[in-house]
Amino acid sequence: MTPNQIQQLRQAINPQRIVCDKDELARHSHDCSPLAAIRRRRGNQATCPDLIVQPADHQEVSTVLAWASSNQVPVTTWGAGSAVTGAPLASNGGICLDLANLNQTLEINRENLTTRVGAGKLGGELEMELNEHGLTLNHSPQSLAQSTVGGWLSTRSSGQMSSRYGSIEDLCVSFTVVLPSGKIIGMPSAPRAAVGPDMRQLFIGAEGMLGVITDVTLKMFQIPEYRTFESCYFPDLNKGLSALQHVMQSGLRPFLLRYYDADEAPHAMVDPQFKHPVLFLGCEGPEHVTKAEMATAIDICRHHEGQTMGGRAVKSWMKRRFDFSGIQRIIDKPGGVAETIEVCHYWDGIRNTYNSMRAGLKPLADQVVGHFSHAYPQGVSLYFILSGCAADDALAEKKLLNIWWVAMETCIQTGAAISHHHGVGLLRRQPARTYLGEAISVLEGIKQALDPTGIMNPGKLI
Repeated sequence: MTPNQIQQLRQAINPQRIVCDKDELARHSHDCSPLAAIRRRRGNQATCPDLIVQPADHQEVSTVLAWASSNQVPVTTWGAGSAVTGAPLASNGGICLDLANLNQTLEINRENLTTRVGAGKLGGELEMELNEHGLTLNHSPQSLAQSTVGGWLSTRSSGQMSSRYGSIEDLCVSFTVVLPSGKIIGMPSAPRAAVGPDMRQLFIGAEGMLGVITDVTLKMFQIPEYRTFESCYFPDLNKGLSALQHVMQSGLRPFLLRYYDADEAPHAMVDPQFKHPVLFLGCEGPEHVTKAEMATAIDICRHHEGQTMGGRAVKSWMKRRFDFSGIQRIIDKPGGVAETIEVCHYWDGIRNTYNSMRAGLKPLADQVVGHFSHAYPQGVSLYFILSGCAADDALAEKKLLNIWWVAMETCIQTGAAISHHHGVGLLRRQPARTYLGEAISVLEGIKQALDPTGIMNPGKLI
């Protein structure tokens, strides 16, 4: 941005909302992706915004977007910077629109079991507030304490309880969005409606390229009366996958289903000697119903040669499930290589995707481990964790980019979705075009209609 443009913006909005501090600009120039950490150490400033604007309400968001559209200045929306794909990074400079001030809890409606909050509300803070009222979101991504409600919608987030409660698109009731022109749109709110297309879905997962979500109404739930846990190991990976499929297709809906391969199982069990694929199960609700559901799930696992071990390991995992310090320690070391890649496929394709990705990625990292979670009657997500090291950060960056290329090519070749819940951002932009195929033209048409000057989060998604 030119000095003249910055001066014009200061006249358009409260100048106290504008931040030009170098340390703050640097903090907003990287997200939580390993690639961003490496590039930060190498002094790469390619994703640094020219300035930060911290609006106080959706009217100020409207003013900023209208000004930016008229002056063709790029705008990238920032929640808490917890993305791992580069989605919130200002790859074209311009304005970083930080929504940290939009963090109020605006309403808790116990009768309808809905809550309305600002898009900048941190998930962990909201969950604690609801818990004080005996309520819960039942949306728990690993980044819960470090991610915002608006960020969840922008990336189509999914939490650890999605097999029972759904992902963010299922939990979102309505929201307010500011279009690139500055027009403020309040989405209609109802339990369900048949009044044309569901326009919410235009913006959920759009990663801020069509507008800025400013407040959100979410479903909430009563904290369940009873919970029970079980772990079950299997003689081989395929038998456990068959059990997982059987559970989901039988009509059961455990809130927790996580199936670890033999390489990740020792970490999940906190037992380096444990060498079997292991399934973690959790059921909740009214006590008598929950006990019956768990008993049925255990019967299914035993039918597939599973051996139960009790719930102690699962309870231990529940206490540390938001901890990703192990990966962070690797990333923080010069030359450290660590990455997480989540994809999704139907039941009849997931084994091929797992085997092909594992074979392709093993030569590129010291350790490749995987688990299956976010299960559906139709299929399941697959999550790989990779770790290793390189001689220096330059080689680590090359290795990470190669890991992503191999992973995405394998997904496309095996027919898997290239992301389940992390989104596209910078890292998946090119494979996203291949995955979407001819449908990309529809998305491009919507982008042109809503953002003709192309100011919103350029360089991402499409």
